[in-house]
Amino acid sequence: MDVCVSIIVVTRNADFFQAGASVISDLQDALFDEVTIDSDWDVPLAAMPEPGPHYLKVRDRAMRFIKGGEDRISLHVVQAPSLPNAVDRLASVQRNRDVHHVGMAYVDYSGPYHAERSMAEIDRDLRDFYAALRERRVTAFETPSSTAVFQPQQPLPYQVHPLNFIRCVLPSDPDILRAQLLCLWMDFYELSLVNRRIRAGDRAKPTSALADLIGNFLDERTDRRWTLQYYTGSLVSSLISAFETLAEERGIPVLRGPSEHSLACGAMANWQLYEMPSVTIITSGMIDEFRGTLANLCEARARGFVICAEQKPAQWYAFQSTITPENDSREMLRARRIPYVYLDDPADLQRGVERALRLYDESLGPVFILATQQVLNVKAAEKTTAEAPSLSVPALSKPDESTLVPLVELINSGPSRLLLQPGRLRPETMRLLVSIADRAGIALVDSIIHPGTVPTHLDGAPCPNHLGTLSVYGFSDAVYRFLHRDGRIAPRDSQALIFLGDKISQVVTPFTEAKLHRQFQIAQVIDEPGLIAPFADIALVADPHEALLALESRLDVPPDLRAKRLAAIAAARDGHEDLSSCLPSLPMTPNYFFGALGRLLTDMIEREGYDFTGLYDVGRCGVSAIRNLPKTRTGFSGWYGRALMGDAYMATLALARTCPTDLLTFAGDGARALVPDILPSLLENALSSGPRRDRTISIFVLSNSGLSAINSYQERILFNRTSRQMRVLNIATPESDRDMCGYRVVTRTIDLFDREAMQRALRTRGRINLFTVNLAHNNEGDGMSLAHVNGWQQHQQARPKPMRVAREGI
Repeated sequence: MDVCVSIIVVTRNADFFQAGASVISDLQDALFDEVTIDSDWDVPLAAMPEPGPHYLKVRDRAMRFIKGGEDRISLHVVQAPSLPNAVDRLASVQRNRDVHHVGMAYVDYSGPYHAERSMAEIDRDLRDFYAALRERRVTAFETPSSTAVFQPQQPLPYQVHPLNFIRCVLPSDPDILRAQLLCLWMDFYELSLVNRRIRAGDRAKPTSALADLIGNFLDERTDRRWTLQYYTGSLVSSLISAFETLAEERGIPVLRGPSEHSLACGAMANWQLYEMPSVTIITSGMIDEFRGTLANLCEARARGFVICAEQKPAQWYAFQSTITPENDSREMLRARRIPYVYLDDPADLQRGVERALRLYDESLGPVFILATQQVLNVKAAEKTTAEAPSLSVPALSKPDESTLVPLVELINSGPSRLLLQPGRLRPETMRLLVSIADRAGIALVDSIIHPGTVPTHLDGAPCPNHLGTLSVYGFSDAVYRFLHRDGRIAPRDSQALIFLGDKISQVVTPFTEAKLHRQFQIAQVIDEPGLIAPFADIALVADPHEALLALESRLDVPPDLRAKRLAAIAAARDGHEDLSSCLPSLPMTPNYFFGALGRLLTDMIEREGYDFTGLYDVGRCGVSAIRNLPKTRTGFSGWYGRALMGDAYMATLALARTCPTDLLTFAGDGARALVPDILPSLLENALSSGPRRDRTISIFVLSNSGLSAINSYQERILFNRTSRQMRVLNIATPESDRDMCGYRVVTRTIDLFDREAMQRALRTRGRINLFTVNLAHNNEGDGMSLAHVNGWQQHQQARPKPMRVAREGI
């Protein structure tokens, strides 16, 4: 091998350059035909310090390796004070030589000029440096060992692996520095020059047939509104690189998290809030790591693709395979009714992807693509003569006139109390619903699975007819008063419940199925016939928006009936807070904290137009947040589907990039203890895509040292004392305030609610607030059970008769 290679040394330190020159001098006879130096200093190669023990050991090993080959290199050493200066000098060398490659780059950022530069900034410096070389047609080796950056020894607020360089701390011992410089050169020499597969300038863009087919399909389907998320593994690493390049070129968000489960939570949140499909890539054996969130994705009909590496079934007990003689993950997918395709033949790639695209359009949930390494490694899809699949977005189902009539009659001439609870709605559908409810006098509620579907505030003003939350837990006092008389459900003919776009699962009301059937008139609007509840008196199969449009054109509610309905709504609102929400005890009760925070947020919304998206985890405190805080838009709830603790906390990662507003996340200490810390992933995503300086992320961990929903069930329903099974041990978190990855990260412990401090924290842009809120456990208020409603703290009349409460599980 006879080549001409340049070594670039970016430094303003003559001693650093001298150390490198001494290494070149020792290798000159064994490896270099010619050595020329272009630097700011006259450094004779002969004037070298005596080698120390560290350098001697490395040099002897290097010489034995070099003498085993016959390589001769013409070396040109270029020193420059900065990377832009180096580009100019290297371009000059290129013009004066026929064959020339830029090889190893040593960058000295240990001086005061660069001491404060972050990893991300250095990565960008080097990315721009090599891009400038390509633009000037200077060929360079861009390998994992071609660039080393020396920094001063200093404490760092975080550690992160650099993308474009090897990080070295400048040693104070010259002998160790020389040994390190020689090791770096030998690593480069072995990987980039001895390895014949590596060529200068050979940095081809990673490509993948699977990435191109799926990416192009989603671009067309969503107008480039989809997300890419992944957790790496050896088999999928090349596919991820290709997908990442494709996504960055098209402006698609690329999201990461600390586990496969976190990716499922992000996919769930982005689908429920913004109908953004996702591509999720995971490696072999990880199909079960999604936890029950996979079932939630299917229940929500969340569109997207999950690409999972797999092995060939014929391979005998392949490592991490989920398809073996003893197990077959495809059976699990079939049992859960999860659509999938299995691809083990590269020749079948295109047809297999077409099957996956058809499954996507059937809206049955995320489509799994199980693919072997041979399929994942296909660079470009072969052209096929097969007819392209017919892919069309299904039309929205419109209501049938005959089934619409009973619902129209219920609204136009029905009882004086109508309460409507919607499922997930698009913003335009929500506004149409609010308008219809106001004209017809219908009370509106949301649920703990879809908080804020009907927000408490629209355009900064209270939403008309909104009564709060109706759910198995966290139902509002106003909703209770609306549906009850003297502690009992009002007569059946005096009121009706309407469920719009929801299957009326057990979680959306505190009433048993038997009570719903016997004591309520029930109307249901749903677009899937199989989801009609057996206790629905009126059932309309239609898309919610189409149903509302049909209703709007047929509204004819008499003014006196509308007035009665609005009076019933106003009377239900005329109640009192429970005492716990008024007493500033230590520790604070959940009632007090969320009451105070709710008043602050309400004031900010109505006076300043404050807008935020809430994320609510599973547990008593998540319920308290849903029930007591105002909402300006739909939030994300971990209570949806399997009610998995930790899902809302994990979903914060994805929404930190895609959400257009401030984020407020509420998780109990039990939920937080189940899942990894999301702060490192939040900051790593910010390093890659840039921080969102235009808003604030606030994470509230509500800490009462117990699984309080279960505690309340034991104490208030079963009248048992608490036990170890509900106990959580919390370790105090040190307070801090520091700049990291473009954010101001503030960690605080809250013992008393400070309105002014909280308002400042929520208003400050570009800030991540990590709040640990110390709370007491109590069993009062917050609608955790019907048994709580007539307690002495809530009741405003004479002592009621004892209630019989079913001992049902939480």
